[in-house]
Amino acid sequence: MSTNILNVKDLVIHYETDEEVVEAVNNISFEIKKGEVLGLVGETGAGKTTTALGIMGLLPDKVGHVIQGSVELEGENLFDKSAREMRKVRGKKISMIFQDPMTALNPVKPVGDQIAEVILLHDRCSKAEALQRAQKMLAMVGIVPERYKDYPHQFSGGMKQRIVIAIALACEPELLIADEPTTALDVTIQAQILDMMRSLQQKQGTSMILITHDLGVVAEMCDHCAVMYAGELVEYGTVEEVFDHPKHPYTKALYQSIPSLDKDVKRLRVVPGMVTDPSKLPCCCSFADRCTEKCEQCESGDPRIVNVNEEHWVKCFNYRAEKEEK
Repeated sequence: MSTNILNVKDLVIHYETDEEVVEAVNNISFEIKKGEVLGLVGETGAGKTTTALGIMGLLPDKVGHVIQGSVELEGENLFDKSAREMRKVRGKKISMIFQDPMTALNPVKPVGDQIAEVILLHDRCSKAEALQRAQKMLAMVGIVPERYKDYPHQFSGGMKQRIVIAIALACEPELLIADEPTTALDVTIQAQILDMMRSLQQKQGTSMILITHDLGVVAEMCDHCAVMYAGELVEYGTVEEVFDHPKHPYTKALYQSIPSLDKDVKRLRVVPGMVTDPSKLPCCCSFADRCTEKCEQCESGDPRIVNVNEEHWVKCFNYRAEKEEK
């Protein structure tokens, strides 16, 4: 459990067009150990999905560019691999569950064939054996195996998501990236899908990056939590540390936005302002214009990372000042 399966170091990703340069991911670093689940949290536009696509090598052609950094899977830098080599890695060693199950499946192919296709691409076996394994995967995610001949339109939204998960886990990858896997589902189905994912993750010993807006999901599913804003990681640590002792004003604001059943309030708390435009990032702290705790330094310079302890760090001038006073 002490060995890192993934090391992301100083990753910078830009989307470049004739009109502008969007600085989507800015110098982020994190690591994941074998069997560990990392929760990646932040508002829409924070750079979470771009980070996942960068790891998978699926950035849009001609527009998406890795400017610097490395992504090491079991010690091998994925950016050094050719497109052909990456096709062997995706699906076998690393898989991704995309946001919308409605568009992730091929509407003109039976779901069994779509699961079997992944198995045939990466494992040496006959088509009959691949279909048998596809039926077992359907059973594993709670769908009657006999429905392997059915088409995506014959399944509900929740069942489509289960099929997408079956495709992602068909070859037992070492790392699974789940990009908001329950966004399009109702609350009851969300709980079922998350329980199933956690069970399968523990059974197969798969490491996972879970991208979500829901802090409750992070609390239930994850070992570590990374809070992302404007393409940067502003706070990182174990779930217990980040939830019990949040240090960054953005993390605190996210917690305060969660509705409480214990408090009688007329209006819910919101994070003021809008997410910083990634094509016009300031040279100072990117959260300064929305922060209720900002100081003079926040509008003149970019804060550095400060270690709260061995399991927790934050990128904030206020916490550095607080630490220096002690």
